[in-house]
Amino acid sequence: MNHFKTEKILTITGAILFMLMGLGILLIGSFTPIQFNINGDYFTATYWEVASISMGGFWLWTVFFGVPLMIGIMGLVCWIFMKKQPKKGWGIVLIIMGVISFFSLVGILYLVAGIMLLNNKYWRESNQQNKNGMEK
Repeated sequence: MNHFKTEKILTITGAILFMLMGLGILLIGSFTPIQFNINGDYFTATYWEVASISMGGFWLWTVFFGVPLMIGIMGLVCWIFMKKQPKKGWGIVLIIMGVISFFSLVGILYLVAGIMLLNNKYWRESNQQNKNGMEK
């Protein structure tokens, strides 16, 4: 039977969107100049120019593109393991990632996929088969 089809689609969609979000922030930060004010003087620089001057700016932008990229990669890992061997633990991981990334609307995909994975009829059918096997 083809179980967890919707959960897999939601998970891979969320993973792709998160990775695109992270890479998009990296590209926007790398090529779009930002303007900032230091003691009344206005400066215009790109992400890499700020990073070469100040490590604080580098770490800030790294967090901005690194966090969505890592959440996307973790979602991709969950999707791969859900395809190979489904477990309820992956649903819990997806729920945790969905709660952490709830600030973005893409995080809702992980949250819904995790809840659906935990409430799937596959677990009820496997429990019923185990009970029937033990009764014989």
